[in-house]
Amino acid sequence: MTISLVNARNKKGKTQAEMAGILGIALSTYNMYENGQRKIPENIATKICEVLESKKEDIFLAATFTLRETSKNF
Repeated sequence: MTISLVNARNKKGKTQAEMAGILGIALSTYNMYENGQRKIPENIATKICEVLESKKEDIFLAATFTLRETSKNF
């Protein structure tokens, strides 16, 4: 099951401000993570999963994949 970071946070009853404080980052940085405006570093992703008691693949695995045509010339 894949859930969004926002849904996982809400399910645990945490605010963005609480998550930012726990992670030791600015609220604006956390907000950008949730809105996809900034990539989440591996160490922060790990801590988010610990706090939200979720697996990385449940929160961060893309729900959709974009396929592109590959060249037939190997």
